[in-house]
Amino acid sequence: MKHRIWAGLLVCMLLMSLLPAASAAAYTDVPADHWAAGEIAAATEAGIFQGVTADTFGLGRTINRAQFVTALCRLFGWETETGETHAFSDCPSGAWYYEAVETAYANGALPAYSTTFRPYDAITREEMASMLVRALGYSTLAGQLSGAELPYTDVTSNRGYIAIASDLGIFNGYGDGTFRPLGLTTREQAAAVLMRVYDRLHSESRELSGTAGYTVVSVATPEPSAETAVPATPLDALPALYDALKTLKDSGADMSRVAVVLKEGGVATATRGSRVLSSQPISQTEVEAYLGRSGVETYTHSQYACSYLTYASGTTQTTVWYQSEEDLAEKLELCRLFGVTHYAVESLG
Repeated sequence: MKHRIWAGLLVCMLLMSLLPAASAAAYTDVPADHWAAGEIAAATEAGIFQGVTADTFGLGRTINRAQFVTALCRLFGWETETGETHAFSDCPSGAWYYEAVETAYANGALPAYSTTFRPYDAITREEMASMLVRALGYSTLAGQLSGAELPYTDVTSNRGYIAIASDLGIFNGYGDGTFRPLGLTTREQAAAVLMRVYDRLHSESRELSGTAGYTVVSVATPEPSAETAVPATPLDALPALYDALKTLKDSGADMSRVAVVLKEGGVATATRGSRVLSSQPISQTEVEAYLGRSGVETYTHSQYACSYLTYASGTTQTTVWYQSEEDLAEKLELCRLFGVTHYAVESLG
């Protein structure tokens, strides 16, 4: 699960602090006035990239899939996985990139439907966008956006992944209205893309005591329906939050002056058979009381990034949707990826 990112990042940062920091200034092939000099320096100092030699970065060279996935693992600080079985037939256990590929696969950054990885193929823009979005944990959301309208004229596959990478500003298109999905990526371009993600993941979410002076984003909680097996009243459902943030960004809003209002507590819905008996917001204290009862079953809904519990009493079943700490962290991470670092908490019940 992607929430392991943060523990890995902390470990990675501690380890980096013990190592001598490399500097892009030491690269003889990176001019000080090159457009990517800053990104190369930052990626090197963060330990995401290394030079191809002690004093050269490899400016202008394409980056292959094995090299990119290795940098991706460094970015997220994932715990190394070796894999009991090989995820891909063309990645032998003795290869220098084997552990990185297995680790990326274990963390969902690589699709499970392919039997080969093609480690030495130069990575395309489409592949890089897909890996990054998968690594961020948005594969389900990408599936929902597979039919999204894109500003590009040349994207026919992986549309949802490219839509997210574009909406978040991780990737940009070209002036002629194309994305160039099959275009190859240079090492400096990859460094720039990864540093955009790195900077946002490492930015700080700040809780506000009030939202005066900010443009407020708030997501409505849906009404329950007895037509579903589990009445769905997710709090701040991730797809709806994504749409609200994207709409605001597309409107040209200053995202640094946006505050998202997230809900604390839950919504309790009582049903009997196919009939909704009642549905009402409850406080965090009431949620915790439900969680402490015997016979309670808890679940996490990956599509909504929200948790819920079910509790049966006689012929009545109560379903409570609530925010776990992990749910809130995931939504705050999405906000930071959109450039929103301010939030407030609204208590229910």
